[in-house]
Amino acid sequence: MDSFEKIYSEYKHKVYFFVKKYIQKEEDAEDIVQDIFVHVWKHLDENAQIAVEAIVFKTCKQEVSNFYRKNKLLFTFSEKEVVKAEEEEIIDEKYYEEQVSKIESLLEKLPLKTKDLFIQHKIKNISYSQLAKENNLSKTAISKQINKALSFLKGNFQ
Repeated sequence: MDSFEKIYSEYKHKVYFFVKKYIQKEEDAEDIVQDIFVHVWKHLDENAQIAVEAIVFKTCKQEVSNFYRKNKLLFTFSEKEVVKAEEEEIIDEKYYEEQVSKIESLLEKLPLKTKDLFIQHKIKNISYSQLAKENNLSKTAISKQINKALSFLKGNFQ
């Protein structure tokens, strides 16, 4: 399950924007994205050796095609569209990596305790209550530390 969560968090935005290029209605796009991740989840273990990205985007193409087939619409993935989409994904990935790098460098400037609490809460999804118990602090103190980190990141992220 951890590997699926990692795949989901890494690809959710890429998959959504890929699908959104071909499906106009928001509800339909969200349904297709959900179907894609259900398919990936079902087939993750048996295809563990195959590149995950290949599975995810092949599934995207299949699900979009299935949508058009179910709705009796004509649609084809042309080779130009696929190449253009892949180029856009590379650009988006570089931009994403740059943004992550900026955030990581800003996190390094935070006091160690603030940084640790922020990562545990925002990245590892640990609740204020649990953090308070583990660190012998009040929930208010935890909240202040998290808000301090958020304010710092928002103020310095450009």
